[in-house]
Amino acid sequence: MAKIKPAAFIKEIRHNIAEKDAVKAEIVLSHIVEMEMPVQKEALDLFWRSPAEFAIPLLAAVLDKYPYLSNSFPETKEHLVAKILEAPAVYLEILQDGKSESRGFLIELAGEIGLDDAYHVLMALLINEKDHELLRKIVTALGEIGDSNAASNIAELLYTDDEELVMAAVTALGQLGSATAIHRLSEKLGYRKDLDFAILDVFMNVQSQEAIKKLNQTLTSHHAHIRSTGKEKLVRLGSKALPILSENLLQGDPDLLIHTLNVMGDIGDEGAIPAIRKLIHKQPRNANVRFAAYETLGRLPLTKGAYVLAAGLQDPVDNVRSAAAAAIDSNYNEILAAGLKNMVRIEDEEAAELVRTVITTHSGNIFLDLLEIDFFREIAFADLNDKIHIETRKFFIDLLRENDMRDELALLTAADKPEPAATAKKRVVAVDDSKMILGIFRSMLHALGYEPFIFIDPEVAVEEIIKMRPDAVLTDLNMPGITGIELTRRLREKFSKDELPIIMVTTQNENHDNEAAETAGISDIMHKPFTKEGIGAALERYLG
Repeated sequence: MAKIKPAAFIKEIRHNIAEKDAVKAEIVLSHIVEMEMPVQKEALDLFWRSPAEFAIPLLAAVLDKYPYLSNSFPETKEHLVAKILEAPAVYLEILQDGKSESRGFLIELAGEIGLDDAYHVLMALLINEKDHELLRKIVTALGEIGDSNAASNIAELLYTDDEELVMAAVTALGQLGSATAIHRLSEKLGYRKDLDFAILDVFMNVQSQEAIKKLNQTLTSHHAHIRSTGKEKLVRLGSKALPILSENLLQGDPDLLIHTLNVMGDIGDEGAIPAIRKLIHKQPRNANVRFAAYETLGRLPLTKGAYVLAAGLQDPVDNVRSAAAAAIDSNYNEILAAGLKNMVRIEDEEAAELVRTVITTHSGNIFLDLLEIDFFREIAFADLNDKIHIETRKFFIDLLRENDMRDELALLTAADKPEPAATAKKRVVAVDDSKMILGIFRSMLHALGYEPFIFIDPEVAVEEIIKMRPDAVLTDLNMPGITGIELTRRLREKFSKDELPIIMVTTQNENHDNEAAETAGISDIMHKPFTKEGIGAALERYLG
């Protein structure tokens, strides 16, 4: 077949438009790729003044078949849109007819321009169409048009076996953002991880009251990855999440309280303080709740009412006292200082435990202030010279040097002595997203005769554990990034249970989590608050 000359090409297009001969025009346009760009542009511009019923199907066909033309000549797509807006009935008739090969392109265009007139036609197509690719485009267009009445029909596609269609439905429902859309998305949580993450992204982006409510509900999910991701999204919402989080603290579920407190601490907004103080005044029975409350207050700017922290120093549980001490150190003032000095001057066993708590929590402000008391100095330096992990000794050496306290520095006679050879100790890794818990782990493991290695980032922990091949691992369950269950699953790809005992130490006693942990390859499960004796007994079972 002879190549069509540019002049003849343009002449024929003009003739077809004048005669309204769409069939011949389509045939001629199929040769547009053979033309130089100026000729292509001239031909497409000819349709600008042609009738809408003639121009719409032809322009749609050529732009659909040769997508690069939309980029080369963006005004051509603008002309098509103008024709559609000029005669929407013509456009809708083409969609309803179902014979146009460029129907998918025209459906996408409806979404791009947000054509409300197309809603009812698209809804009819959604119900009757069987082709999944067209369904995906219909769903996408409905989401972009944004009529909330489409939510229920779109939500039905969440249960198809076509992953792309399901994800298109998730995105569309997020664009609708109605209460129905959010509710239907929440019903789909827990079926598949990648879908869960996409749905939680929608909730965070929508930020409606219903969406924030659903994010808050993830804190009580049976799935660790949903809880962990939900917490991350709530933190990113920041102060917007505080009202509903504060309401959580009126509930009695310990797990919900702990997760809520953790989120409040990560947000770091002082607006959370009144609700946390009220919780502490109620004296929760669960020690993990008390620990989380004090730990969270230590991360917030507690400008008023810091006295509430003092009660934590008399808590019967070691870990809670540690959290209270760290919180006091972060919010140290004259009132708290006076109270602590009075407690230390009693010189009983409780006072001695307070001194040790100050040391193990690296509470530098308290340490410097209480050095004037002989009893505090005696206990503190005895521990620093004998029982304490080298990292803790280094912390206080640096603290004394920074404050030019040469006499006190001289009392650390054992501070620079090398520890026994590392090969004499079994190595235990602890992984937790709480610096406080990691500090406690380090002190306890050192006191038990193990060499501790602590990691706050579970992703880093996995990499380092594979390299160092420790003797045992202690891991938290709920951590950002990857959970303790996922950490275990990854480590079991490298180490059997005999090669590496992994003990999960968690605040929760959720059957679903326990089953998932056992499936992943956890060796044992312990519950917080843990003690040195409990950790020692657990490690003894596996390490001897």
